[in-house]
Amino acid sequence: MKQMSVFLIVVVGIGLLSSGKREGGIRLYQVDPLYKVLKEWSYFRDEMDTVRVARGETATIQLAVKGISDVDHMQAEVTEITCGKFHLSGAVCGWVGYVRTGRSYSPPSVNIIKSASGYFPDPILTDSAFCIEQGEVQPLWITVPVNENSHPGLYRGNVAISGYIGKKKHTWTKEFYIRVYPVTLGKSPLLVSNWSAHFNPVILGYLNRGEEVAAYSDLYWKLIETHAEMMASHKQNVYRIFPLWQTWFTYADGKYSFDFSRLDREIEIFMQKGGLERIEGGHLAWRSGAWDDPFFVEVPLPDDENTRKLKKSPNPVKSTGEIRSVLLPVTDLRAQNFLKQFLPALKEHLQNKGWLDRYIQHIADEPTAKNAPSYGEISRYIREYLPGVKILDAVLTSKELSENIDIWIPELDILHKDNAFYQDLKRNGKEVWFYTCVGPRGNYANRFIELPLIQTRLLHWINYKYQITGYLHWGLNFWEKDQLYIDASRDRGRLPAGDNCIVYPGYGKLYTSIRFEAMRDGIDDYQLLTMLEAKNPNAAKTLAGSVILNFNEYDNSVTFFRKVRKRLLEQLCDIDN
Repeated sequence: MKQMSVFLIVVVGIGLLSSGKREGGIRLYQVDPLYKVLKEWSYFRDEMDTVRVARGETATIQLAVKGISDVDHMQAEVTEITCGKFHLSGAVCGWVGYVRTGRSYSPPSVNIIKSASGYFPDPILTDSAFCIEQGEVQPLWITVPVNENSHPGLYRGNVAISGYIGKKKHTWTKEFYIRVYPVTLGKSPLLVSNWSAHFNPVILGYLNRGEEVAAYSDLYWKLIETHAEMMASHKQNVYRIFPLWQTWFTYADGKYSFDFSRLDREIEIFMQKGGLERIEGGHLAWRSGAWDDPFFVEVPLPDDENTRKLKKSPNPVKSTGEIRSVLLPVTDLRAQNFLKQFLPALKEHLQNKGWLDRYIQHIADEPTAKNAPSYGEISRYIREYLPGVKILDAVLTSKELSENIDIWIPELDILHKDNAFYQDLKRNGKEVWFYTCVGPRGNYANRFIELPLIQTRLLHWINYKYQITGYLHWGLNFWEKDQLYIDASRDRGRLPAGDNCIVYPGYGKLYTSIRFEAMRDGIDDYQLLTMLEAKNPNAAKTLAGSVILNFNEYDNSVTFFRKVRKRLLEQLCDIDN
């Protein structure tokens, strides 16, 4: 529903219309939030298009602010969103920040975005006032939660932007429209996990002005709550937690005792924030050396001369001063002794807490054909001592692990290449997810900063089209110092920009990103497609197939996507009516 030919945007304070003279101030343009507004953009059309959402979604509006003169200390506020006597509340405004990308990834997508400045929009800064220079462009991001009880209809909203020209304060206003459809989302059926970086003192320290956060201190738990809120609000419903790292061990004469209180507290935080469908038990084993070398089990043992000579585990926090985590082959009697005691104790504890039915267990990350035998040996201990618990892992191989995994998570390109194998697994009762990470590259959709934002959203249309019920990514918050300001392409380009994180650290808070917003909206799209499939399978498959042509071929037109999305909502309304 186009409104642009009807409404004029009044610029309050300097007595100008937005389409009038250029004496000073700013101009405001509505830009589809699936476009990444680069700093070098100079031409805009004010596309006042209605934002269309179901109840239970988040409506997003993006405004491009163009400086006609220098304006200082710009702030934004949504003043009202009404439909007759009904209101939408909880709107949040944030200025979109820019991050530098010094190295493009290779091989690139044919759709890669080129930025002359090397800067790309990504973090959304909700607590900052911005300045704008004459001729500069600055995006504003507005989110409006639409709860499940919101009244359907066309809502008219208004955002006010204030700022100083010289010493005089001015205010500019802009209207926007949200149509709420009589379609209601419930609990998301798509399983989604974004791994946090183990909540170690250094990572959490980036939320504490660089000062390390003591493990299990009050601040530690508060910052975990901050993560849980952000993850739940963006539809993450699977959370990885390491039972090995969050259990307090004592050991004497070959006998272990276990205190699971820290594990419980972390799980309970995520449950309280809502939507936790699966508890994703972190890895029990790690590579013993090079990439294809066998996996060794992580084992807590007394801290003595013998254990200091062994390979250390990646565990960032020791259980006690007397215990040390080391890596041992599963054939080592000490590893077997530990697994035979720890796994049954963990099972009993999860069962007593009522969590066993949602607990799933990693063994080791990205097994290959060459180290598959050691993976299989460890899996046999899980089957015996943690019976009924599903094993999941991201995989870089297929057939070699056919008896050892219950939830298969291939990288998107491996899913593409071996799709027939994974379809057979599903027919045999296995779950299949997919993941993206450092790859795939080329023309595959991913969360890289240099890719069009629509491709991040389309990841979950891929989930739907190929009936893949879960998605995993390793990099929620794998930050470096000054993450908002450093080159986003990590490790000399080995990690493409954006791969290491999709949220950003502030002081005691997290900033979302336009990529995380797009991912959340794609998760909602998946649910709408499954709702339509329940009523009209052919219609749902046709819509998904119109934008997902293949695993690595997509219709990236934002205009076409909006037409498909509108049709999706309309077809759901036709069915419900």
